[in-house]
Amino acid sequence: MSEEEKSGAGLNELEDLAARWDKAAYGAQGSPFENVSVAALAKNTGTRAWSRPGGGVKGDTMARYVYLSFEELMELEKLDLKSAVHLLEICEATFVFEEECNDLGSFEEIDNQAYLQRMRFVEEYGLNQDYPIALANLDRDLRELCAAEEIVTFVDLMEFLDRLSDKAWIGGSYRNLQNVFAHGDKKGLTKYFPFRVGHRGFHFPEALSFTLNRISHNDLNKVFEYHERSRRRSRLARKRMEMPEIVGKQLVPEVIQCLHYFCRHQSRLLLRLHDSAYVCRELMFLNDPQTEGVLDWLIHLVLGLLRPSHEKDIEEEVKQIRIIHEQELIQELRELLKEEVAV
Repeated sequence: MSEEEKSGAGLNELEDLAARWDKAAYGAQGSPFENVSVAALAKNTGTRAWSRPGGGVKGDTMARYVYLSFEELMELEKLDLKSAVHLLEICEATFVFEEECNDLGSFEEIDNQAYLQRMRFVEEYGLNQDYPIALANLDRDLRELCAAEEIVTFVDLMEFLDRLSDKAWIGGSYRNLQNVFAHGDKKGLTKYFPFRVGHRGFHFPEALSFTLNRISHNDLNKVFEYHERSRRRSRLARKRMEMPEIVGKQLVPEVIQCLHYFCRHQSRLLLRLHDSAYVCRELMFLNDPQTEGVLDWLIHLVLGLLRPSHEKDIEEEVKQIRIIHEQELIQELRELLKEEVAV
């Protein structure tokens, strides 16, 4: 610490800060928060955003600091007094919730605090609380667990993972998702839900892309091969190959489910999907031309189920599809399309 900072802060004030730091740092040592980034903890606790003087550093977790004294923070880590105090406030705020829970001994109060934390995350990014877990990008084990526990929506899953937070055995995608929710990890959220970094809410193209993740690698290759050969056939007038069974059995029904959900949250979506320029712009956010092409084709297939298509190839393919379980959704979408066209 520079002599100027020492004289400006005053000896008593520095001693008080050092004592507060020793207490907070000792509580953080060996805790689950030790290996969490300081920036994430600042965001999670609602304090000012954390930034080090002179830019960020690699491995900027709480463990980097909590084994140092307050004086060493400034001498070894080159933090100025303002940044050192900010770090202290983040560390103290991180353990306020835990201390409150121990003092209150009230599970109801703990649940209320956890709920407020979840809602802060949901509201900041404009996330759809009722987004169906069935349309999320979860692994098979977690999907089966959600079905068994009757976890239906995005917010249901957040609450469920909160209840598991004290289980020592929790790991894998459970722990990853728990960290995403706890620390407001936007990039991590995109792995599991159709969130688009830089935008609010969940998005239809990203949700569609997850339908391809839920089929086997072998089936996916068949779909890609069929789509590519169909494009060539339309140009060269070759004989059509047989459509993969997975298209009618799983992909089209899931696209119908996605479309039905997003139509309830995005006005005139069905009408916009008939605009090829709109569809192209939206799918480009996926940044994967092969996936974009297949999803564009699947959208056209579903639209062909709702009303006759002007494209001969799509009409022929629609005739090969037999949808059994989604007839009610199809009828609702047909009625909605009529309403949108009439407006």
